[in-house]
Amino acid sequence: MKYEWYPDVYFLVNFLMDSSALLLAAVSCNQRVSSARIFLASAAEVAVNMILLVCLPSRLLYVFLVYLVLHPATTVLAFEPKGARACIRLLAAVYVLLFLAGGVQQSLHIQFGSGGTGMILSEGILTALLFTLWQIRQRVFSRLCVVDLWFRGQRISLNAYCDSGNLLQHPKSRHPVSIVDRTALPEPWVRQLPPAEKIPCRTVSDTKAWMEVVPFDKMDVYLRGGVKVIQAPQIGLQDGRLMQTPDVQMLLNGAFL
Repeated sequence: MKYEWYPDVYFLVNFLMDSSALLLAAVSCNQRVSSARIFLASAAEVAVNMILLVCLPSRLLYVFLVYLVLHPATTVLAFEPKGARACIRLLAAVYVLLFLAGGVQQSLHIQFGSGGTGMILSEGILTALLFTLWQIRQRVFSRLCVVDLWFRGQRISLNAYCDSGNLLQHPKSRHPVSIVDRTALPEPWVRQLPPAEKIPCRTVSDTKAWMEVVPFDKMDVYLRGGVKVIQAPQIGLQDGRLMQTPDVQMLLNGAFL
């Protein structure tokens, strides 16, 4: 039986599918990666895929190389994962989407025949949805930073989020107040902290509450390729997780943006 093969349709469908797989991996595994890197890696993978499809005499060898060599190599190229565990998580997300998308393609092929319009449309919609999710995730990650907090000559590094909604100020000095998860502080620091001052604040549910605030020596905020040094920052202490996703230990005041 003879089959008609359209390279342009094959390239576009597989490019969209591979891009969707990498976007899903970026979203589900909280990876920072540029869109250009995702799309370039996808295009390179499909190009190599097409060369293998034309040159290899064995279908079994082609499938083996694509799924066990080409997809892992593309994932590593796109994300440069640190460690085997991160690589396995990314590959799992990639394979989940590839298998699901392959099932959708097979279903469309059965219903509409060999035409590629339906497959291109379905893959394009999926890629657009995942790209939107990826952009939302990137906006969140663009406000993630590292903060070095100093106390009595000692330093700890915290994962922080620049929260534009946090406009808390000290009622007397009007200095901005950032918030730290108390459990992120070393136990010796907690014992040596000066007496806390309670200031009024508003919770997420817009109810009035009181927050313990203590001064620290300084903090170094590493954000957008630079560092901002804040002398004698006012730090509010909160028990428990500050955000569900991403997991951060500190909420910077919006005044530092």
